Amino acid sequence: MKRTTGVMLAIWMAVCLCGCAGGGSSSAGGDNVRIYLSLSSADTFRTVLVNSAKETAEEMGATLEVHEAEDSIEIQVAQIKQAVEEGYQVIMCSPVDTDTTLELEAIAGDVPIIFFNSCPDDSYLEADKYMYVGSDEGVAGEYQAEYILDSMSGKDEINVAILTGPSSHSATEGRTGQLKNTLNSSGKKINYVFQDHADWEQEKAEKYFDVFLSTGKAFDVAVCNNDAMALGVIDSCRKNGISDPVILGIDATADGCAAIIAGDMAFTVYQSATGQGEAAVKAAVALGSGGSAKEMEGISEDGKCVWVPFEKVDSANVEKYQ
Repeated sequence: MKRTTGVMLAIWMAVCLCGCAGGGSSSAGGDNVRIYLSLSSADTFRTVLVNSAKETAEEMGATLEVHEAEDSIEIQVAQIKQAVEEGYQVIMCSPVDTDTTLELEAIAGDVPIIFFNSCPDDSYLEADKYMYVGSDEGVAGEYQAEYILDSMSGKDEINVAILTGPSSHSATEGRTGQLKNTLNSSGKKINYVFQDHADWEQEKAEKYFDVFLSTGKAFDVAVCNNDAMALGVIDSCRKNGISDPVILGIDATADGCAAIIAGDMAFTVYQSATGQGEAAVKAAVALGSGGSAKEMEGISEDGKCVWVPFEKVDSANVEKYQ
């Protein structure tokens, strides 16, 4: 939008006066914005994300209150009601179940919501009101498929075992769906010899892979929706005497990177929890102060999402991500 020089000068003077009166605040526009964060539950990735959000809010001069929903839809609904009743300007929400999105938005009313970690259906998102901040999950699955196809280019047939996140999580569908789409369009014969939901959990992945290995079926690669499940597969293979398995994860956690360095895992995809926490708060401050997120880095063309890029990680560059 065009502004005259006189208007810009007036704005500049007003900002200077406010800054002097406030002792030189470096809030970057976050003063007086109160953010209510409803977290589905805490795990390693979400904890890093929330800590980054707290740091960013403090830097911007905003107030961020974090409440854990303990994977309970009822608790999360009550939290959104609390946020409205207590006059928070904006809500950040990691949904327990994205099927409740419409209900959460109805309760929020005029209070904007920044969803993160699990993406609601696109039909429930609206630019500058109900937005999603995260990474494009399909890209992570595509990167895994590309690694498989590059490293197994000499094979005409590939046997793939898959361990996924919870069925209700958007990342499960995005990562697994695009993994399969990319593999299936390769022209090779792809056999999916095993697939089950291990729900991000290392112990559950180990248990499920033990069962798979007991069938005696061969696999060329085990692909997991996150690093924790990949570590469970590593434990299972080691216990069952499977040497040099090709195992892929996502997230580039500290343990995942250590597994690559040790030669136990071949590949992972870096998802920046820090970057997502920072971007989510910046979007929340923009909307909570009555502004727009349309100028944010990574904003989608329709203005509904802010994307934080994924990055490929293998033995050649893993030390960068430790």
